[in-house]
Amino acid sequence: MTDVAVRPAENTPEPVDRAGARPGREERIFRAALVLIITAAVVLRFVARQPLWLDEAQSVAIARLPLSGTGPTMWDGLLEDGSPPLYYILLHLWTSVLGDGTGAVRAMSAVINLGSAVPLYYLGRRLVGQRAAKVAVVFYLTSPFALYFGTETRMYSLIVLLTTLGGLALERVLREPRAKNIAALALCSGCLALTHYWCLYLLVTVGAWLIGLVFLRRRLAAARAVRDARSTRPGGRARGGHRPGSVRAPRPAATAVSPVPSNGTPAAGLAETADQWAGGRHPAEVLADTVDASGRTVPPWSPRGPLAGIVGIVAGGLVFAPWLPNFFSQLAHTGTPWGEPATFAAVSHAYGQWAGGPTTLGRLLLFLITGLVAAGIAGRPLGGRFLLLDLKGLEPGRTLFLLATGTLIVAVAAGKAVGNAWADRYTATAFVPFLLVVGLGATMLADRRVFHGVLAIAALAGVVAGTSDVRRERSQAGEAAAVLTRLASPGDILLVCPDQLGPGLARTVPSWLKVYVVPTYAGPDRVNWVDYEERNEGANGVAFAERALAEAGTNTVFMAGSGAYRTYEELCTQVRTTLQERRPNADEVMEQGLPTRVYENYALLRFRAS
Repeated sequence: MTDVAVRPAENTPEPVDRAGARPGREERIFRAALVLIITAAVVLRFVARQPLWLDEAQSVAIARLPLSGTGPTMWDGLLEDGSPPLYYILLHLWTSVLGDGTGAVRAMSAVINLGSAVPLYYLGRRLVGQRAAKVAVVFYLTSPFALYFGTETRMYSLIVLLTTLGGLALERVLREPRAKNIAALALCSGCLALTHYWCLYLLVTVGAWLIGLVFLRRRLAAARAVRDARSTRPGGRARGGHRPGSVRAPRPAATAVSPVPSNGTPAAGLAETADQWAGGRHPAEVLADTVDASGRTVPPWSPRGPLAGIVGIVAGGLVFAPWLPNFFSQLAHTGTPWGEPATFAAVSHAYGQWAGGPTTLGRLLLFLITGLVAAGIAGRPLGGRFLLLDLKGLEPGRTLFLLATGTLIVAVAAGKAVGNAWADRYTATAFVPFLLVVGLGATMLADRRVFHGVLAIAALAGVVAGTSDVRRERSQAGEAAAVLTRLASPGDILLVCPDQLGPGLARTVPSWLKVYVVPTYAGPDRVNWVDYEERNEGANGVAFAERALAEAGTNTVFMAGSGAYRTYEELCTQVRTTLQERRPNADEVMEQGLPTRVYENYALLRFRAS
């Protein structure tokens, strides 16, 4: 079949990138601006110096524990925390060399976060093409989501790194299902499961997709053969898009590549397609035939690739197996008592968080990136400022979107089944496919100025929005420590309710101050999540307060507290009421911060002896 000329040759729009062409002034300005924005994004990952909040401080406290000995070990801390061990082992090694200061422990996440850009580029080059891979890396480096977790002492940057490495291993297995490639996939799969349990949802989703390829491959191949046969008949219907594992057949030479000039004026040659339309072909199909979709070519995969991929993921269980007894213990006794399971509306919310978050600039990014995601899933460039959307979706964007969304759906469904809570930070497990879809979508913008404008605006808005997120206070622990240093004396007692405020305070308050958490009367450095809800429901706040008053004697009792924590709605009130009844001479020495300004916020009360 020969494509119909749909515009004069002189109206053919100039491609965004021309091989061998020297960049013009506009291109040089664009590149320089992008370099400055990315440099700012890199520096931003190392500037967060606010006090650590609960999850960060808990991570450091666990990582500081010895690997063996007669006292509490790291393994004991992990059993109480409910987390797998890989990130904590790496943090343990990191802090043993660089110390456990705020800047040092956050620098580890920043280094891993930046290092993830390299395998992300190589994965993108294999799946969506070199140009889309570069764009995906730019979006990643300037993403508010990635920026924030590049400054947090948690495992989410490591999840992104392992996801990209696992994606590279899976892609190699699909092309060359050899033993060494399957072993690499098994290692990545096992390491993901040992980093965060939400990674199991990603592995389940990818495994289900591979099983679908195994059982549907023949049916898909037969359907593709029928479509190809129809497209070779005169007047046959040619459909866009192709599936993973297929290779686009060479397209007959076309006289032009786009039906609409870049200035938006309909081409005079468009009327020449009327004969084909009258022959039964839909106008959109005629337009699709005129489009060069080389950016959507998917490398061929071996027929044995999907089955080998399943073997690799299952074999990852061997890497995870030594941790299984601890996993089952955590599953029975820890969980997420601090929150409720999410509804499926959380899936769309996750895309909003990935795009830019709840800030004004984040909403601007959501507007831009939603369009790019649509283009990445189903878009074909028509030249100039025009795109053609195929509602069936096109590969590889369709499958990448399926894997990202499928992981989130599995996570919500599993949370409903076992009662686990949803947290936006956990969605880092599905972030990489989303980035590749966005990168692919940007390359569907054929107009050079539109492409440069969208990329520059998105990158700049991402860094500005990310700066706001990174600079936001994570905890009031620093402010509380300053107040206590000024007002407290040796022998005074600080009660912490809920205990989730303890790890952050343990790093900042004076060492001579006695600090106890409600309801265990234990030290504040780590939260014990074992049977957490049952323990708090059975606790006696009045007895706890009486014990603290008896120990304090004539010394002052301080209380750091917030009533906004699940399972502590009544317990903290009991403690505070009892203290106030016994010591009416009470006042608030630190006001609770606004949630928009500080994430972990609470008030500090003082109860002085009469």
